[in-house]
Amino acid sequence: MKLGIGLPQDIKRHPLKALALTLLAILVMSTILFPVYYMFIVSLKPEGTLASTSIDLIPDRMTLDNYREILFGHKEATVKAKVYNITSEHGTLIGNGYTIEYWDGTLWGKSLINSQFNLKYVEDFKVVGANKTVVEGQERYVNGTEVTIRAKQINSGIGVIGVQLRATKIVVTFENPENPPVKIPGLVKVGNNTYETENVELNLPGNVRIYSDSGTFKAENFYYVLINEVGGKFFGYLKRSLIIATLTVVLTLLFVIPAAYAFSRLKFFGREHVLYFYLMFTQVSGGLGIAGLVALYGMLVKLGLTDNIYVLPFIYAAGNVPFNTWLLKSYIDSISPDFDEAALVDGASYLQIIRHVLVPMALPGIATVAVFAFIGGWTELILANLLLSKENLYPLTVWLYSMLNDLRNVSWNQFSAAALLFALPVFIIFLLAQRYIKSGLTIGGLKE
Repeated sequence: MKLGIGLPQDIKRHPLKALALTLLAILVMSTILFPVYYMFIVSLKPEGTLASTSIDLIPDRMTLDNYREILFGHKEATVKAKVYNITSEHGTLIGNGYTIEYWDGTLWGKSLINSQFNLKYVEDFKVVGANKTVVEGQERYVNGTEVTIRAKQINSGIGVIGVQLRATKIVVTFENPENPPVKIPGLVKVGNNTYETENVELNLPGNVRIYSDSGTFKAENFYYVLINEVGGKFFGYLKRSLIIATLTVVLTLLFVIPAAYAFSRLKFFGREHVLYFYLMFTQVSGGLGIAGLVALYGMLVKLGLTDNIYVLPFIYAAGNVPFNTWLLKSYIDSISPDFDEAALVDGASYLQIIRHVLVPMALPGIATVAVFAFIGGWTELILANLLLSKENLYPLTVWLYSMLNDLRNVSWNQFSAAALLFALPVFIIFLLAQRYIKSGLTIGGLKE
């Protein structure tokens, strides 16, 4: 009571001190939460915009494309054909000694050999007169009559010969304006080596690399079309992580609750030392942990238990038992033994005492153990990465780790979105368990 009455009086007596402490608390919390906020901002930026000379606390452009990509993925197509037609709102053509940026353009051509085109973010496609097969999830269409594909990005794999362009506006940059490799009538100089004109139709010489945005690709008598699903496997990884973490919680509680009760209530030889010795041995083992990992891996390989997600919860639960038993035992110690004695007098067995007396009264401690067990099973990486070699078995942790295999080409925008989605279930678990953790130590009491 004194604390509740004295606190406002202290604020009235020392307002500057209270203000300073409040500002300090806000500063500390802001410092702690800033990395999370920055990751969230990065996840809302368009892909490839992380590199910057300054930190944008509020980005100019925000998009949910990174989350959409992680959750649902997209389709990509690879087409090999001789006759093609591309209609797009905007694009860039790179030739030998020049670059052309165009608007509202149409590209077409017919080459003697098959040219390869790569299309990303395919929205719709139609194939006529082709043999369809599906190999490892990839759709393959061979020797077709016609294909029409709408996509957000249409690029040529390498240079394409014999490209023709019709556009309402173009901007051309020459490496050597004095000897331009392509003659374009009506050019007006707008910058250093840069010219523009409108309503043109050109026949571009040599190899031309094509980069078109948001357009329609058509090809006739194509050699093949390959359709791949890229990304969009998040819910599969999520399902496996939830299975592993949930089973870890169940197995941990199954062993920890009776063990904690035994160490707290029963008297047996070594009770005072066995648990603490086991705890210290497993938690502070140093290099012995690596040796145990090698032995564990060798045994699982011999037993043929690798590439099995249902093995992981047993290993995680075994690692959780010492610390969580000690944690729950400390909580049970705070519950009066009178409840147990009253139940024994009424004829209850030890199992009934645990089920009907201990569990309801120890819910805050059990909830805390469950949260720790869930986090352990949810975030563990080393064993999961070691024992699982197939992508269709990966949990979220291994999937996130696999995204960092190529650090030079990793999309940090998508990685930030994936990391925040990975952390969301843990946050939800804390929200669901907080009322138990904050609740009283005991429920009810002895009847007189």
